[in-house]
Amino acid sequence: MVKQFQLYRWLRFIFLATAGILIVLEPTNSLDYIIYIVSVYIAFYGILSLWDGWSIKRKTGESNIAIGFGFLALIVAVLVLLVAKFLVQLVPPLLGIILLVNGVNQFRDSHETRKQVKFMPWLDYLYSALLILAGVVFILNPSKTIIFLYQLFGVALIVLAFFEIVNSSIYSRKK
Repeated sequence: MVKQFQLYRWLRFIFLATAGILIVLEPTNSLDYIIYIVSVYIAFYGILSLWDGWSIKRKTGESNIAIGFGFLALIVAVLVLLVAKFLVQLVPPLLGIILLVNGVNQFRDSHETRKQVKFMPWLDYLYSALLILAGVVFILNPSKTIIFLYQLFGVALIVLAFFEIVNSSIYSRKK
């Protein structure tokens, strides 16, 4: 069990580090590669889960959830290949609309609060303006904002990969 846990941890580390570095270095050219990497990662996870499920079934004679997770992961891997590129293009405009609506609501709430507390909530107005501005930028210029978000995501993946290595070394010392 511990050996299997370590294998999954190393698999996650390799995936996170590879995807993160690829995204940070080549954000505009890496989307297709990342979709393939994610799909292969999910498929590999599904195969490992099926393997675990079948080995448990051979030992105990009972079906288990790992087999179901394995088949589900293989289906998700195929779906990622088919719809990921389309869904990624929807993120900036949808996020922009959410930010715009949230900014307008924040401004309205700040204005209503101002009437009750009798002081000017400048920081709330600034926050509202920034939300509205970010929403408009995401709606009007989705390609540049998606690249920026994508690079932030790549940095986050590299940080997560680092944490996987740190946790792996902590768990290996505890054995």
